[in-house]
Amino acid sequence: MKRFTIFSSVFCTLLTISLFLPTVNAGQKSGFTWKDQPEKKVADLYYNGNPVLQYVYPYDDKSADSFHDTYKVFHHVYGPASKAIITKGPGGKYTHHRGLYVGWNKTKFEGKQLDFWHCKSGAHLRHAKMIEMKGDADSGTMTSEIHWNDAKGKPVIQETRKVTVRPIKVVTSKDPAWQIDWQTTLNSKRGEIKLDGDRQHAGFQYRAAQAVAESNNATYVRPEGFPQQPAPFQVSDKTDPNGHINLGWFAMTYEIDGKRYNVEYFEDPAVPKPSRYSERPYGRFGAFFDTKFDESKPLKMKYRIIVSEGKTPTQKEVQKRYDQFVASLKK
Repeated sequence: MKRFTIFSSVFCTLLTISLFLPTVNAGQKSGFTWKDQPEKKVADLYYNGNPVLQYVYPYDDKSADSFHDTYKVFHHVYGPASKAIITKGPGGKYTHHRGLYVGWNKTKFEGKQLDFWHCKSGAHLRHAKMIEMKGDADSGTMTSEIHWNDAKGKPVIQETRKVTVRPIKVVTSKDPAWQIDWQTTLNSKRGEIKLDGDRQHAGFQYRAAQAVAESNNATYVRPEGFPQQPAPFQVSDKTDPNGHINLGWFAMTYEIDGKRYNVEYFEDPAVPKPSRYSERPYGRFGAFFDTKFDESKPLKMKYRIIVSEGKTPTQKEVQKRYDQFVASLKK
């Protein structure tokens, strides 16, 4: 009886874990394939049957706890070789940091101000519809419509988010790296909108898994002419608002369970300037700018994220890939 009880307990634990793991049909393992699960409100991208990216889009305002866990749409990233999620969701240090995400803590319109970073006072980002999901041997792409709503559920901004992933070879790893091209278009639904804030609480950013915060092991690589220390270069918007700006690119490297992950962040040179960069030892990094837009002229943002596993790339290697990114924008 005791042996049966132990077996039942282990079986139930494994079953529970399996319910939250991405699955893919055996007959759809070639190239890039998507599996959308509307009942769970997640969509998983696979490459040759292995997980790459997860679009996380539930929304539940039935309770304060459920709202907290679902007030933001974001993307999880999987390690190219480990096949483990290497980004953070709700909870942990700074719960509002979630995977790949975008937001501004000071969004001003109609004489009001809402916080779409911490999602305070009922402000939230809510998935409205999936516009397109497609995959082939070379790439996987999804486009969705996301509403940045006020507490009454009325849209302030309509975001169109297009994310495309391709496998690329990097000299520091035998496994393919993920090249993630991120395009966000923000359309105003409430007249002129001013995006403001600071480098710690606005823009397009990446947050590594909670394990990185527990060891504070994130280090950085930057272009020539900028600080070359591996440790995060941390500046204050209050005392040095124009410090550490307009880098164009930087890269973060961190370890989880003995495996090293590298994340290269490339920014379109056409974004409004100055673009203020932010780095933290717990694994959040990205850039922010302030700007205005209205119904007549949407705000368009383009970025490229490259995720690899293994040895940290050199400054020269990252610079070469950034130059390729910039060249691709001119085509």
